[in-house]
Amino acid sequence: MQVKYLIAASLILVSMSSLTNMVSAATLAFDKSDYTPFDRVTVTLTDSSHNKKSEFIDNVQITVGGISSSQKLMLFETGANTGVFKADVRLSPDLSKFPGDMQVRRDDGITASFRIDADNVITETASIAYHEGVASFDKNSYSITDEAKITIRDRDASRNPDGPDTILVKIKSDTDPNGLTINIREVDNNSGIFEERLFFTVEDISSGNRLKVSEGDTISVRYTDNTLPDPAKLSGDGVITLDVKDVIATSAFGKQVPPLERAQASQPVLVDANGVSITQTFTGQQVIIQSEVLNSQSKKQPFVYIVQVKDSNDVTVSLSWIAAELPANDSLKVTQSWLPLDSGGYRVEIFVWESIDKPNALSPSRLMNVQVLQ
Repeated sequence: MQVKYLIAASLILVSMSSLTNMVSAATLAFDKSDYTPFDRVTVTLTDSSHNKKSEFIDNVQITVGGISSSQKLMLFETGANTGVFKADVRLSPDLSKFPGDMQVRRDDGITASFRIDADNVITETASIAYHEGVASFDKNSYSITDEAKITIRDRDASRNPDGPDTILVKIKSDTDPNGLTINIREVDNNSGIFEERLFFTVEDISSGNRLKVSEGDTISVRYTDNTLPDPAKLSGDGVITLDVKDVIATSAFGKQVPPLERAQASQPVLVDANGVSITQTFTGQQVIIQSEVLNSQSKKQPFVYIVQVKDSNDVTVSLSWIAAELPANDSLKVTQSWLPLDSGGYRVEIFVWESIDKPNALSPSRLMNVQVLQ
């Protein structure tokens, strides 16, 4: 009797092991871990036990659904005797506006489930989300003979999985702030990568894919993304977001001069009314603070030259400035007068800014100590 029980127990263990192997052998998978509401979903079931007829294409049925809806989906074997079954589901954020098989929204989820038998179900899940676009140029700077490659990456802008989409971008330069508005085409179906070539001209107006530029220009591309990830709020239709973001990339044209070398000021000196350098300064004697400002760019540069004088107590006793414009690749001697009223030590500081309203430094500040005699 004991031997019979042992044989029966062994048979039960073998049966349970076979069932476990059968369940674990079946797998269900999506082709991506996350999707946009405009995406195409490919579901794959691998289960050799449903390869019923080795010489024919078999099929199985699974359930696919989001938070708000679900549906049955028939998967067909990829070939005779493969045991691999596939099918596609096209998503849509609004079935009345965008073609698709199943409606999903941002921050939704999608689940596929397959019942192996009365007691076992396998499932697979993926998320539904929007993504923030990214813009880029292929180089940091260009010359007149170059062609620039502009790239926009935004998976949400791929609305048609069966063909390439297009998006609108704005391209401009310092020389032509109105610039160009052009369509950029998706490089491949459902890739979410959009590319276009840009050419340059220094003489003609901007047109087509050719942008008017000048030496030293900053060029930019702007793409407006209106399908933003959380926490941007969705509009009433659940498709676009109430918030939008301008995705911007910049590059340069021609010789690039570092910001603090655009109008460099030399070390200041004291001169008299005739421009002759002086070595001693006395109270009540007007002196002139002089510096040479150099523009090494191939374009003109507006600037403001600021002179600040502080006494030994760090109190500002004089503050003056002059606005001017430097021609391209030229220099200019700039002067400001100062009348010291008291003897003692003073600190003279020189600043060169883009303007009073735009205090962007065009040169490192310069410092000079002056001793005023009685």
